[in-house]
Amino acid sequence: MSRDARLTAIITSLTYLHIDINDFVDASAGQLSAQRRAALVDVHHQLRVLGQCVNTALGPAPAPDAEPAEPT
Repeated sequence: MSRDARLTAIITSLTYLHIDINDFVDASAGQLSAQRRAALVDVHHQLRVLGQCVNTALGPAPAPDAEPAEPT
C-alpha cells in the first residue's frame, strides 16, 4: 500500500473512531460505570501516545520565510 493510501486509510479510521467515541460519550451521558470509565481513560491514554508519536514525526515547525531585503 502506498504512503498516500495508508494516510487516507488512517484518516478514515480516525474519523470513524471520533464518531464512535462521541457516540459512546453521548450514550453514557455522565453515567459511566467504573469499568467503562477505566476503559475510556485507557482510550484517552492511547490517543495521547498516538498524538505524541505524530508530534515527534512532525518535528519542529519550519521557520517562516524571511522577508526579502529592501534595496538600499
